[in-house]
Amino acid sequence: VNRIWAQLFGIGLVETQEDFGSSGDPPSHPALLDDLAVRFSNDMDWSVKRLLRELTLSSTYRQASIIRPQLAGRDPRNRLLSRGPRNRLPAETVRDQALAVAGLLSEKMYGPPVHPPLPEGVWDPFQAADKWTTAERGDENRYRRSIYVYMKRTIPYPMFASFDTPSREFCTVRRVTSNTPLQALMTLNDATFHEAALALGGRMLAGAETLPQQLRFGLRLATGREPSADEVAELETLYRQLMEQQPQAAETSEREERVTAEEQAMAIVAGVLLNLDEVLAK
Repeated sequence: VNRIWAQLFGIGLVETQEDFGSSGDPPSHPALLDDLAVRFSNDMDWSVKRLLRELTLSSTYRQASIIRPQLAGRDPRNRLLSRGPRNRLPAETVRDQALAVAGLLSEKMYGPPVHPPLPEGVWDPFQAADKWTTAERGDENRYRRSIYVYMKRTIPYPMFASFDTPSREFCTVRRVTSNTPLQALMTLNDATFHEAALALGGRMLAGAETLPQQLRFGLRLATGREPSADEVAELETLYRQLMEQQPQAAETSEREERVTAEEQAMAIVAGVLLNLDEVLAK
């Protein structure tokens, strides 16, 4: 029950999931934890599906995640459950979501590990005995789900490491989430996110006729909600500024084909969407 709670709320009722005992942290709500545990084993007959339904339909989980000023000082980490959860997505989900929103994510299941784009020089020490062969653009192995990405304990996949994925040298029950500039550097410049932004931009251009409609379509894809007029207006201003600065055609960093100024500008707008806090957070 504590592990499921932590996956939904970002932190368990007992924060130290890896040390669930007398030497770990005490539960923030011991009576609630006991009640859920007993009901999970008895009433729910060990059904994780029923437990998930119980938690996600609760008024506690369905609260707004906005921090109210009067509670900011009293409950900064939401240990009193004064607001709904707002947690950064795990590393694997950050990558998969960007590919999915862009329409690139492969639904292929099973098979050997895959080798998505990797920063230059990272794999040089291992190339002789363990080659990293990246699939070409358009090959679905380049866009497989993160669970299929080849892992090596001595050199973890850089994007995953930046977003707090463990090295797998030891069993890790709980991931400690960080917030560093390197994460933004990765989502703004990594080859996978660059391709995702370009694909999302093309999807936006093809998804509607007028610029406001295209921007509204992209915001809905990225955030899963209806955008406000102010948000669309801000993106429209950004797009028009980019169009004034862009040459008539530009080359992307990893392919020779040329893209139009409209495609390049919309790709930058799409990159902004993929980097919104509400897109990278649950």
